[in-house]
Amino acid sequence: MTDKKHKISDYWSMGTAIGLCAAVGVVLGAVMQNVVLWMCMGAGVGVVLGAVTEMNKKNREKR
Repeated sequence: MTDKKHKISDYWSMGTAIGLCAAVGVVLGAVMQNVVLWMCMGAGVGVVLGAVTEMNKKNREKR
C-alpha cells in the first residue's frame, strides 16, 4: 500500500473555488438580507480565485 501524501492542490479546482465562495456568499447574503447579490459576488470571487490557482498549477507543471 502506498503512503502518498496529498496536497490541497490535488483537491482544489475551479469548481471547488466557485462553489465554496458562492456558499460563503449565500451565508453573508442571509445575514445582510440580500442573498442573490452576495451569492453572485461570491461566485465572481470564486471564478477569479479558481482561475489564478489553475494558472499557477499549470505553470508549476511546466517547470
